[in-house]
Amino acid sequence: MKAVCIIGSPNEYGNTAFVVDQIIDGMIETDIKVERLALGKMEINYCQGCKICDTTRRCVQRDDMDALIKTIEDADILLVASPSYWGNVSGQLKVFFDRCLPLFDPRSGQTRFPQGKAGIAVAVSASADATESANVIKAIERFFGYLGITPIQRITIEGVYAKEDFVGKEERLDEAFRIGLNLVKQLDFRN
Repeated sequence: MKAVCIIGSPNEYGNTAFVVDQIIDGMIETDIKVERLALGKMEINYCQGCKICDTTRRCVQRDDMDALIKTIEDADILLVASPSYWGNVSGQLKVFFDRCLPLFDPRSGQTRFPQGKAGIAVAVSASADATESANVIKAIERFFGYLGITPIQRITIEGVYAKEDFVGKEERLDEAFRIGLNLVKQLDFRN
């Protein structure tokens, strides 16, 4: 079983990545093969809106999205994580979503993405307002829906601006670890 974990933060080792790494630690305990990808370290250009991918099923731009799409197509589990920026996903994650347009036909509503994949959504917010994280989860799970990915887990952690803000949130971090640890069992039950 293979999981691809996409960190939609500009900071490869920031708060969002810290939560994702807890989930990854749980996955590794159950021998899930994990690929951790940080969008902030990748070259992903904005969608140009040219619509050429409508017919070619491939973007005209040559950047890191070519390999990234192949990587997520080959995964069984797709974890997508984002910090809350103004109550929404980060710019890096939004650009990634936009560049996945070759995988979806907006006119027919049909996906061109391989089916049977499971999704995990992660949101981390500096604000204590849970609606910000809920908006991030909603955006990630909407993306999953367009691609036919079944959301199976989600976690949000609010009130985290700096690493020291995780103090007192050990239960939430343990929950993140258990999400990764229990995935195989959960997916076996689903099949």
